[in-house]
Amino acid sequence: MTTTTTKVVRLGVDCLPKIQLWEKSDFGAPVADAKSLYPVEKVDPNHVYSNWHLLPNLVLERVFQYLTIVQRYIASMVCRNWSLAFDFPRVWYTFALHDTLLTKRKFNYCSGWQKLLDHVRVTIFLNRKGMHIQNLIFLSMNNLFNLYEFLNVALYMHYNCPGTLDKVQSVRFQFACQVADRSEEVVFGTGGQILEMFKQVICVFPLLKHLELRDLLLDGCDGLHILDEVCTICCETLQTLTLINLTKQDLTILHPGTFINLNTLIISPQNLSEDLLELLGQSQLSNLHITQTKYTRQGRVINYQAWKRCRRANPKLRVHLCIEGKVKKEILWQPRAPVKSILYDSPNAKITPRVMLTIIEKYKQELEVFAHKQLPRFHMSNSFHDRCDSSLLLLARLCPFIHTMVVREKVSTATVLLLAHTAKNLQYFYVRRNAMLLKADWPYNPEWTPEFYAWLCKNARSYEAVDREVSQILGYRWQALTDKQFKMINLDLNKTLYL
Repeated sequence: MTTTTTKVVRLGVDCLPKIQLWEKSDFGAPVADAKSLYPVEKVDPNHVYSNWHLLPNLVLERVFQYLTIVQRYIASMVCRNWSLAFDFPRVWYTFALHDTLLTKRKFNYCSGWQKLLDHVRVTIFLNRKGMHIQNLIFLSMNNLFNLYEFLNVALYMHYNCPGTLDKVQSVRFQFACQVADRSEEVVFGTGGQILEMFKQVICVFPLLKHLELRDLLLDGCDGLHILDEVCTICCETLQTLTLINLTKQDLTILHPGTFINLNTLIISPQNLSEDLLELLGQSQLSNLHITQTKYTRQGRVINYQAWKRCRRANPKLRVHLCIEGKVKKEILWQPRAPVKSILYDSPNAKITPRVMLTIIEKYKQELEVFAHKQLPRFHMSNSFHDRCDSSLLLLARLCPFIHTMVVREKVSTATVLLLAHTAKNLQYFYVRRNAMLLKADWPYNPEWTPEFYAWLCKNARSYEAVDREVSQILGYRWQALTDKQFKMINLDLNKTLYL
């Protein structure tokens, strides 16, 4: 009996030719010397080093405050003094959390590589630097899981490591209410576990002085009870409260009236009401900012009788109307309110005669600041009748207490001279040089003398003459600003020049 054997050929394995990856003689070859791969840099013995390592500690602290965490680590490797500056307490007074900070890469079969929060890094960081943090900032984050996990770890470290986050005095929280990964614009609000965890974290800061909540867009009872615990713990310490777009719809928030030492309140118009104004009238509030953004869909115009009662109870109250962001809507005018400033911090806002007449009619005896910030993003005509020259001059003439004007639209050099000459109390005057037109296109006014009109036409022919004459009128050196300088204007609306 004979047996036969058959050979099974596996396709793809036995049919492939053998590939030799290296030669046998290469085994045991010596490794290349590191000096030959990385040549040593030749140092000049006559080289004179700078004295940057001798900077004072106060200067190093200020420099390190402007750097990110990664940049601080790189700078700490320069020399010994800079390495010591990395651990200065003042360097870590401000901590801003974003999507990629304190994270590690992890592969997800559905989404690929993702950056998830590293709990070990967060624990080590809060254990070493948490006791120095005074300003805690939560930037707009798209990864909500990382945000929730950081809040959870921070709450755990506060209870289990004494001293962690005990010195926090300022908290800024901005929710990413707009989905950036979609083509269409989708806006949603926060809530659920993130909101509950954030409410627990806020309640562990007994020294809290400044609280800012932006774009939460809450619904229903979530907006009514978000500040309940804060009122209990920070009733006497809170000084500045910012509630911008806390809710989607009109909803009365009474919590700002319970803070005894509250000095500044920034709130959206949909959260104002007559009841809140009555509480603010009995408080020590000095500045009330009513701010509208692109997410402010609704708003309330408070009855003039409520404003009248509030002014009578709190005569030091100053109201500021503001628009921020890419908004094309108009300001919600509050009748009989003590409006001291009107600020357009938007590239789309435009000065129109109808708006200027409304401002003059309602607030001509109260207005102190009128400003248009950011560079304009709309067409501006060079024609005199299409520009805002006459409207600005009418505002400066009929508002006797105006002391600050920021003009970004096209105006002629003659208009700049007339504004400086007409506004008697003008102290801060900002104009873009790129928007100034070398024109004396104002018609002759019978109220002007021939000498004044000749002076106006003569000095409107050059920028140097305008700078010289305006400086002489205002009493300090004045010059028109470039676009870069104009974008850096910082206005302090809370400061008053009148008793």
